[in-house]
Amino acid sequence: MDCPQQPVSGLWPLLPLLLPFIILPVVMRFLAWAGGWSVLAERYPMTGTPPPALVVWGYCVFRRWCGYNGCAIVAADHQGLFLRLWPFFSIGHAPIHIPWSEIREVRRETMWLRPIYRVVTARAPELDFAFHGRTWKLLRPAVESARVAIVES
Repeated sequence: MDCPQQPVSGLWPLLPLLLPFIILPVVMRFLAWAGGWSVLAERYPMTGTPPPALVVWGYCVFRRWCGYNGCAIVAADHQGLFLRLWPFFSIGHAPIHIPWSEIREVRRETMWLRPIYRVVTARAPELDFAFHGRTWKLLRPAVESARVAIVES
């Protein structure tokens, strides 16, 4: 006995295609809040246009668990450090501009047996925010020319 087929109507057939566009914004806003990006962006909002990027596929980590691996865009000039994400991942992540005068030090630490470089800021000293190897190597000359203290312990 054959059952008659009911036509599928509405958005149900499109749900698998729409799901990433529903889930991604929720996940990205959660990461910005839980990882601490939104704290840094609130205390150091970017105004104007950032300088050209030093690192386009940058690696940074917030609170030692929220990694922005390969989607961070890092720039620097005489004014300070600029940080933003690739547009696809930037939902809930406002761009950041930290003036050099607000960076207390960059401290070398270890995470999972690899070096990371933690940025300690004046307005968010409690926030654990760091750069990984290659990103730090490209950013370091700008940090040194700004005369920010680098602690290599």
